[in-house]
Amino acid sequence: MQNNQSYLSEITKSVKDNYNRFFELVTTTNRVKQMPTFQLKLFINQALTQNFPVVIQFNDQTPDIAGHLKQINEQRFVVTSASNRLSRLFSLGEVQAIKKF
Repeated sequence: MQNNQSYLSEITKSVKDNYNRFFELVTTTNRVKQMPTFQLKLFINQALTQNFPVVIQFNDQTPDIAGHLKQINEQRFVVTSASNRLSRLFSLGEVQAIKKF
């Protein structure tokens, strides 16, 4: 009986360690430096005129969003995911980086 508990304890520890390691890798490897404002404006204008999908990273460390951009007004934009399940309204100051998807 004690052997089974020891084995279960080892499996539990292994699962916890792998889970923590997985989410550490996801959060630390994908972040890039803050893009300059002129570059953000250029990329956003290209995405709007050419209508290509983008991936946007935000300064508040929320998950990246991939989708198409639309401009609401001069300073506000909305990105909608490809599945149309997720949308986010944002301004230029909230964006850390943007890249073509």
